[in-house]
Amino acid sequence: MRLPRIVLASFAGALLIGFGLVATPAAVAAPPTRTELTVDDLSCVFNTQEGDSVFFFASGSDGSAGSGMFVESNGEVILDGQGGSAVFGPIFSATVTLVDPATGQPVGDATVEATLTPVGEPQVEQVRDRNGNSWTTGTVTTIDYAVHVTSVTVPGYTVLPEADDCDASQIAFDVRTTNPSAQILHIADFGSDICPLEGLANGEVRLSGNEVRAPVFEVVIDDGVNPLKARGELTLHGWSASATVPLLSLVTEEPVADLTIDVTFNRIGQRTRESVREGDVTVRLSLTSYVASITVTTSDGRSGTAECPAIAIMEKIINRPGGDG
Repeated sequence: MRLPRIVLASFAGALLIGFGLVATPAAVAAPPTRTELTVDDLSCVFNTQEGDSVFFFASGSDGSAGSGMFVESNGEVILDGQGGSAVFGPIFSATVTLVDPATGQPVGDATVEATLTPVGEPQVEQVRDRNGNSWTTGTVTTIDYAVHVTSVTVPGYTVLPEADDCDASQIAFDVRTTNPSAQILHIADFGSDICPLEGLANGEVRLSGNEVRAPVFEVVIDDGVNPLKARGELTLHGWSASATVPLLSLVTEEPVADLTIDVTFNRIGQRTRESVREGDVTVRLSLTSYVASITVTTSDGRSGTAECPAIAIMEKIINRPGGDG
C-alpha cells in the first residue's frame, strides 16, 4: 500500500500534538540528547439508556495524565468537561467534572474505570534516521491494549458500555538525537460503498463521516430527468438509527416528499491492524468492517432496501523523532 506524499512541515512546532507537550527547538551542533518518552492514549464512545452519546478521552506522558468528556444529544453538546484526572496502568481510572455549557455551572463528576490488557506482542521499530547533519537512532515501541470497562458514571445518565467502545495504546520513544521531536496524530474515517436500493428504481445510498456511531447518509434517486436527493445525520442508539429528512429536487431545490431511513450495523469479522511506512512517517491503521442493513421509505409511497458494506478506519500517524520528511 502506498500513501500520498505527506508534508511534514505541519508537524513542526510540537513534540506531541494532542498531549499538550511543548517542543524543544533543535540547537545547531547540539550534543546528542536522549529522549525517553512514554505516551498513553485512551478514547471511548458510550451509548446511554437515555439515548444520548458519551465521548471520553484521556492521554498521558511519563506520569502526567489528563482526561476530558462531553455528552451529545441530537448533535448538540449538552455536558462538557475538560482538565480531568487520569491514571494509566493495568487498572485505568479517571474523573472529570462536567459543566452545563448553557449555564456554565458544574453538574457533577463523571468517572471511568477499566482494565487494560496488552494485545499481542509489542511492535518495536528500529529508528536510524538522518536529519541534515544529525542522526536519530533508537526504538519506538507500540503496545495496543484491549479495554474492559468496569465502571462508567455520568451525572443524570445510565451508561451502557460495550466491548468495542474503547481503544487504547502506549507508545514509548527511546532515541538519541541532536534534534528530538515527535508527534502523534489520530484520524478517524468511516464510509460505505455506494449501494443500489433494491425496490427503489434508480435509488442509491451511501454512508460516510468520521465516526461509525454518527454517520452522514446520502440517498439519490436519479431518473435522468428530475434527480432527487436526501441528506442527513444519524445518531446510533445501540447499533441502530433512524432519521426523516426532506427529499429534494435537485432541479427546483424544492421538497417533493419526506424520506425516512432506518439503518442497523452488523460487525463483520475481527478488527484488523496494518502498519505502513512512507519516508519518515509510520501510519498504523485499525480497520473494522460492517454491513449496514438499510431501509428507505418516502411519504409518496416509494421504498427500497440495501445490504451495504462499510469500513471504519482509525489512523495513528507517527512522525519519527528527528525525521525530515
